[in-house]
Amino acid sequence: MPHTPQSAIVRLLQGLTDARNIAPGDRIAIRPHLLVLGPRDGLAALRSFRLAGGDKVADPSRVLLFVDDNLPAPDAATAARRAQLHEAAKQAGITRLLPLAGCEIAHLLEAGLIVPGECAISGLPEIAALGGIGALGLRATARDTAGLLAGRPFLITVPSAIRVNISGKPQTGAGGFDLFFALRRELGRARMAGITLEVSGEMDLHERTTFCMHASHGGLLAAVWLLDRAAVQELNQHITRTYATLEPEPGAAYAHKHAVDAAHVPVAALPPMGELPSVPIGEAAGERAQLVVIRGGLPALRVAAEMIKARKLAPGVRCVVVPDTPEACRAALAEDLPGYLLDAGVELHPPGTPTPLGAGVVNGVTSAPEQWRVGVTAAVAAACAGALIHPERLDAQPQRDSKLSARRPAPG
Repeated sequence: MPHTPQSAIVRLLQGLTDARNIAPGDRIAIRPHLLVLGPRDGLAALRSFRLAGGDKVADPSRVLLFVDDNLPAPDAATAARRAQLHEAAKQAGITRLLPLAGCEIAHLLEAGLIVPGECAISGLPEIAALGGIGALGLRATARDTAGLLAGRPFLITVPSAIRVNISGKPQTGAGGFDLFFALRRELGRARMAGITLEVSGEMDLHERTTFCMHASHGGLLAAVWLLDRAAVQELNQHITRTYATLEPEPGAAYAHKHAVDAAHVPVAALPPMGELPSVPIGEAAGERAQLVVIRGGLPALRVAAEMIKARKLAPGVRCVVVPDTPEACRAALAEDLPGYLLDAGVELHPPGTPTPLGAGVVNGVTSAPEQWRVGVTAAVAAACAGALIHPERLDAQPQRDSKLSARRPAPG
């Protein structure tokens, strides 16, 4: 069979299967580098494994289970589920347990447990974020996960891809969230369903992972950002083992090619329920924000602290900040970011704290049905204004006195 030039994602899948010269539309069996289980989906996967007749996992080195033991159990039922999870993991022979709460995928990235060119499968909704570093994150059902635990391969149809080229610099307040939903509006959900995105362009690494994290909302199988020299240099600061970056082969075919000028991408807001199209934040301006939840790593905490320094929260606003990982907490403490946030009246919660229910504004992949979703900068702006507002419009509002402005003496 003659070789068909392959896109970057097809090349990655080629390294995971015994099939030769794979092309979009082929049905193949793959074996991922890592199977990631979280405290939310891990117990369901292990129960499915046992119901299917499984005893011991086939390859414990490829299975990573997060358990949120570093958070106090809020009730007896939660404590009982934790005990069941530990017992099920012990019976299955899982040896790689991480007792860390928070965003499991963020920890994978920070700790270098997954590297460019590798593939991880999980039931966690954030798994697609791995595409931001040039890895492949695929979401699976509990039944598929049980099969992987038993040593069976994961069956997948080789996807076609859309090639997206990003140019220009995003406007103030816009980032990966806004870029993804602008692309979804332009391409349409029908065109994005069941395929993959291969993206090129200059953007900070945390914004790339934010972009890819929302892949499931476009109906995508996955999204992968092709790495440039700047991204590789940034990754090398915390990845110590060798890895290979992938590029599409010359002549690789794509279902569609699309160009986006980031300078024209508006700051966006996703209405409650999540299935409605996103709207420019100007169309949602004025929507009350009595609850604002900000999740993320060190870049998100920096944005929150910088924007709040010169202001205090709008009256009546409850602002909850939840770092993604313990590593993000430690890095933020080194910069005294929690001090700024706490002085402003922000509630700072440990990683793994659930998103509070109630109408409001959040940033992240999941939310309650009554909550708006926005990027981190728009979320902080909403906390300062008490309503959805474009971050640039926030600067035009009368500035409130803030004890933060005098909290730290000027050096020298």
